[in-house]
Amino acid sequence: MAAPLLEVDDLRVEFGTGPETASVLNGVSYHVDEGETLAVLGESGSGKSVTAQTVMGILDTPPGRITGGAVRFRGEELLGAAPERRRLLRGESMAMIFQDALSALNPVYTVGFQIAEQFRFRRGMSRRDAMARAVEMLDLVRIPSAAQRVKEYPHQFSGGMRQRAMIAMSLALDPELLIADEPTTALDVTVQAQIMELLDELRRERGMGLILITHDLGVVAEVADRIAVMYAGRIVEQTDAASLYAHPAHPYTRGLMDSVPRVDDLGRGAGAPLRPIPGLPPSLSAIPNGCPFHPRCAYAVDVCTDEVPPLREIGAGHRAACHFAERFAAEGPDRPATQEVISR
Repeated sequence: MAAPLLEVDDLRVEFGTGPETASVLNGVSYHVDEGETLAVLGESGSGKSVTAQTVMGILDTPPGRITGGAVRFRGEELLGAAPERRRLLRGESMAMIFQDALSALNPVYTVGFQIAEQFRFRRGMSRRDAMARAVEMLDLVRIPSAAQRVKEYPHQFSGGMRQRAMIAMSLALDPELLIADEPTTALDVTVQAQIMELLDELRRERGMGLILITHDLGVVAEVADRIAVMYAGRIVEQTDAASLYAHPAHPYTRGLMDSVPRVDDLGRGAGAPLRPIPGLPPSLSAIPNGCPFHPRCAYAVDVCTDEVPPLREIGAGHRAACHFAERFAAEGPDRPATQEVISR
C-alpha cells in the first residue's frame, strides 16, 4: 500500500523553560490519505492546534520542545529536516488556515497584495500577473467583485469574507494537504455552513487531504471521513465518522455528543437542559494518574485511576483508549446518530 499523505507517529511535545514543564502532546498518532478529511476534535487545550503547528514546522521553540515521535509527509521525515526544506513545503505542499483570520492577515497590506506575494516569490510572476492570479483565487472562494476587493484591506471584509480570503491564500500554491484550525470560529451558523461546504467542495475538486480542527461535533458530521478525538494531549478515540456517531466507545466522546443540542430536544421546550461534561480539563503540568479523563468520568472505577488505558483496536478501524471501550461501543450512543446531531 502507498504511504499516507501525512503520518503523525507517537508525537510528544513539552512546554516550559523552567523546572515546571507541561506535557502538551503525549504520544499523538494519526494519518491522512489523499482526498480524505480527518476531523480532530477536543476541548480547548487538548493539543489539537499544537499538533498542527508541529506538523507545519511553526511551533514556537522555546517554549515548545519536541521530545519524541515522527511526522512524515509522503514518507519523508519532517522533524529532522533542514529549515529551508520545511519552508519549501509550507505553501507548496501543505498549508494552514488559522483560527482568527483578522489576526492572521496583515492589516497594512491589501488582501490582493498578500495573496499575490506568494505567486511573485514562489512562482516568479510579475506584479500584474500575480495580481491577476489573486483575483482568480478570490473568485474561486466565491468572493463577489473579486477584481475590486483585491484592492481592499482586511478590516474592510466581513468575518466570513476574511475567512474566505484566508482559504484563497492557503490554496494559492495548490497544496496537497490543508489544515483548517477552527475555520468557523466566531462566525454565525449560516456562514459556518457555507465555509464548511466550500472547504469540502475544494477538497473534492483538488483531491487534497484536509485536517479539520474543531471542538464541535455538529460542524464535522457531514464532511468528515474519519474523526480523531483528543483529550489532555492524547488521542482517546479514532474511527470513521459513521462509527463514531453510532458507537462512541469513550466516555469523553459521549460527553461531547451530549453537549450538542439535538432535534428532539426542541419538542421539550426551552427548558430542556443539555448535559455538559462536569469539571475542567486537567492541567497539562499535572495530568492525573491512570486515565486522564477519570476525574470527570461518571463510569470511573479503581482501574481507571491506576492504569493508563492504551489506544487499542476494538473493531475494524476503530480504536479507543478506555478500559471499557468494547462495552460502550456495544451499547450504542445515549444520543442520536449523525443526521440528528445539530449545531446549525
